[in-house]
Amino acid sequence: MLNDLSNIAPSSDAGGIAARKGFRIQDHVAARLVLEMIHDSSILQVECETGDDVILRRIDAGKTIIEYIQVKTTESDTKWSIKELTKRVGTKAGSSVCEKSLLCDKHGEIAWFRFVSTRAVSGKLQPFRRARNKRTNSNGLAGLITSFSIRHKTTKSVSGRTLSDWAANMLWEVEGEEEALISRNINALLKLSSGQGVNPSYEVMDQVYRELADKVRTMGDKPSADAEEKVWTRGDCLKWWAAQVEAMRKAASATVKVYQVSNVPQFFSEICSMDEEMIRRALYAYDVEFDGEVWRKDELIDHLLDWLPEIALPPQTLANFNHLAARRLPSEALKELERRGPTDIPQLIATLMLHAILRHHFGAEPIACRIFFLVSGQMRANSAHIVQLPDSEEIWLGRSRLVTASSHKSATAEVLAELRTALARDVLKEERDIIIQLREPRHLRDDKLDVILSNTGKTSDLLKVMHLPFLVAYDSATLGAGFDAAYLEKLKTEVEKEYERIKALLDEELETVQISLFLVPVECADTLAKEFEAKLRK
Repeated sequence: MLNDLSNIAPSSDAGGIAARKGFRIQDHVAARLVLEMIHDSSILQVECETGDDVILRRIDAGKTIIEYIQVKTTESDTKWSIKELTKRVGTKAGSSVCEKSLLCDKHGEIAWFRFVSTRAVSGKLQPFRRARNKRTNSNGLAGLITSFSIRHKTTKSVSGRTLSDWAANMLWEVEGEEEALISRNINALLKLSSGQGVNPSYEVMDQVYRELADKVRTMGDKPSADAEEKVWTRGDCLKWWAAQVEAMRKAASATVKVYQVSNVPQFFSEICSMDEEMIRRALYAYDVEFDGEVWRKDELIDHLLDWLPEIALPPQTLANFNHLAARRLPSEALKELERRGPTDIPQLIATLMLHAILRHHFGAEPIACRIFFLVSGQMRANSAHIVQLPDSEEIWLGRSRLVTASSHKSATAEVLAELRTALARDVLKEERDIIIQLREPRHLRDDKLDVILSNTGKTSDLLKVMHLPFLVAYDSATLGAGFDAAYLEKLKTEVEKEYERIKALLDEELETVQISLFLVPVECADTLAKEFEAKLRK
């Protein structure tokens, strides 16, 4: 009966179980056969130390096949030969290597045999090494079968098979050193996991493999009385493997550095920059550019939407997806944005602009993937990024606005007032606490900010590493006038004037902190906001 262990007489425990201490070649061969079972749906179960070293039960074309496998690790300087396989101990019938293998066949099903050796085989035995499905019209195999059929003619298995049958169904595999076999098995596991979309490190897979090898070793060590524990069915094995894959997937997603690789192409081009270190001020201006004579509004909207999940979703969520498939998760991102109330579309656009520029042009990583912060009882727009400098890190707490010509001055004044408030000790502490709650160090590059970003950290230390970027995307008179071949020079003049205007408003209260002004001229802020929202909600 299929899968009935009573069909297979267990081998004696004497001298076998006691000798099985620690891993050995046989365990690694058994592990390889388990991997063969995972890959091959015709294999129904693997048995360790039942009727042979290892047994595979198969079903092929509706017929049951039992494959008896012996692992040969005897040491010798010579290759395996017909003479060595057929040599008896004295004149005792059934004592030769090939007879012992044949006599494992006791139950009438189709019987296959396999040897796995660490020694090579002689030329005459080479036909055994050819895969069974590639033996059609093999003259070498026919001659080899004849060589065995004329030896020990009276030896027959309980099922009535002879050495001729044994040779016709023998497969011989030669393995190398133990470490090579282990490496091969681990690589097979890596290939299996890759096929399921999981790519763990070699070290992680080595641990999985050790568990597999330990499992088959334990199966072999069990006494014959515990026959059921010496069998691993394919169904149970697949459950084990599925659990391993899920554990590897969770482990990988728990620590994946989600902001390290970005396939979102760089979009904004620099108009100009100015770093005034003495007064702790800087200007960075960026252009969306024209395509022909058309300002690239549609391309800008697409680019900002690509960044939406990084802004709206936490890193542990991004780690479970290709987070750059932003367009596949718009509803999830939008739900997260609107969890605290209606989305301020102009604010979202400006925040996405600052995020995109900081990610591409400054190699920044967001600490907190959230748009809205409740600080001192008021909901404010903010962003938090880590920018790694050559010898240190800075925390960039950004503000951003998309403004029309009519709202330009009032929005600027509002942000400057917000910056002054942000430097108050109690507000800094509250903002730091929010960052601590949202920061996910496992998903970020290593940094040295743990002391500063702790509940016991000093706000004075936070001020030392704090940088305040302020982005203004504004209605540009230059762009509003339409395409002009000399528009870039005009934009440069325009943004430099805007920088000087805002810089003059940065009073003594803000002189102790680094402030960088980011300017992005747009053709029409109202039109950009309306079309962005339409595409977002679509």
